[in-house]
Amino acid sequence: MTLSLFFLIAYFAIILMVARFFSRRVENLKDFFLAGRSLGALPVALTFVASWFGAASTMGSINAFHDQGLSGAWQIVIPSVLSFVIITLFMAKPVARQSFMSQPEAIEAHYGKAGRLLLALIIIASTTVLIGSQMVVAGKFFQMVFGLDITWATVLSTAAVVSYAMWGGYFTVVVTDITQVAFITVGFLILLAFTTSHTLPDGAAWRHFLTSHSTGFWDITQGWRHNIFLTFTFVLAWCIAPEMWQRMSSTRNPDLAFKAGWQATLMMAFLFSMIIVIGLLSAQLIGKNEAVLIALAQQIPHPLLSALVLLGFLSAVTSTMDSSMNIGSLTLTRDVYQGFFRPNASNRELLWVGRLATVLIVLPAMAIALYYQDLIKILWISADIYASSMFFPVVGMLYLKHPGRWSGILGMVCGASVVFISALIQNHVLPNWFLWPDWPYSTLLGVGCSGLGFGIGHWFLRNINPPKRTNTAKQPIPGIQATS
Repeated sequence: MTLSLFFLIAYFAIILMVARFFSRRVENLKDFFLAGRSLGALPVALTFVASWFGAASTMGSINAFHDQGLSGAWQIVIPSVLSFVIITLFMAKPVARQSFMSQPEAIEAHYGKAGRLLLALIIIASTTVLIGSQMVVAGKFFQMVFGLDITWATVLSTAAVVSYAMWGGYFTVVVTDITQVAFITVGFLILLAFTTSHTLPDGAAWRHFLTSHSTGFWDITQGWRHNIFLTFTFVLAWCIAPEMWQRMSSTRNPDLAFKAGWQATLMMAFLFSMIIVIGLLSAQLIGKNEAVLIALAQQIPHPLLSALVLLGFLSAVTSTMDSSMNIGSLTLTRDVYQGFFRPNASNRELLWVGRLATVLIVLPAMAIALYYQDLIKILWISADIYASSMFFPVVGMLYLKHPGRWSGILGMVCGASVVFISALIQNHVLPNWFLWPDWPYSTLLGVGCSGLGFGIGHWFLRNINPPKRTNTAKQPIPGIQATS
């Protein structure tokens, strides 16, 4: 534990120095939130993987494979791979062509200022819950490894991430994410070697591994109905997520965004292949445990290797947490403060507001983390907010020339209303008079209502108030630049 503590202190000290160094390069909001749109494909791919590969992808996935067998792939692995493929094929280039700094700013060009405010509030709500999901695991990490009280463990781990995320902004996030991907990879290679060497030393052990598990361990269709709806929620939310938007917008041109998408997909496939093997083999080494990954790391006899595994896991958690903080800060600063209160604020003022917003976004997230302790449930809540409210408005904005202002507004309002009612019913604030579906099935209702609202608004545009036709050449969608 002493060695792990030393590595932990050194890790955060180095990241803080990096943050202070890169804070000198930050001159305006474009630097703070998009790294000046100056990044190539590989840095974007690495930071995209780091932002994605967090607590759920590591601890959550290993626990799922340990407890459920192959069907655990439906919780995070299958939705993640599907999302990355969809992002690469259908979202990377259209998003990279946008000239806007934030997703709500792009929404305003199509659905008006009301649409921008609605999306800003939706992103803040979704991001707050996502940060809370990472806090849950970070708190458990400090509690299990160092014996801290769960409340203090959550507060201290969050404060450490905030301390570097608020200074260097996206520049720091990108640099630290690249380092964190290296730590993640090394840590899981060590864990893979440990689990395989202790469970599959010979043919007899391999046969025992294949036959000693309960019925259904090797059945990937186990609980298929619940798993399909969970996958449905995650894919619809993740393929339009603001983290994706920020990463693709920070590339120099759309072709680099497309290349970054494929590179990130291959990296994620490699990391998840290790997760699958580690999770399945862990059933031979660890009994029932809410943190199988940490328990495995603590079984490694060499303290240096154990510390590297724990550091790799912590890197996964903090890389997702700092990315979500940066997104929440961007939304509060650019789309709420500057967009509605101080449109003429100076760069200096906006940078300080951005740093303050990084702190403010974590306060409600901490309350969520301390109230809910179910990682997958918290992650689903975050995805449900975005999938139900924003899938149709975002896709319509990118692929329809004239989606219509009311289509986006109605789509967001209808979807968000379902999410709000679901939250009240599932937390027993409202009685379930109408047999309202529980999670994750309620997402289908939310997405359906959002699609209906979007369709009604688009029909109104085409049939009641059609756009004026002109004889001029086809005009580009506002905010979209020509492909380089």
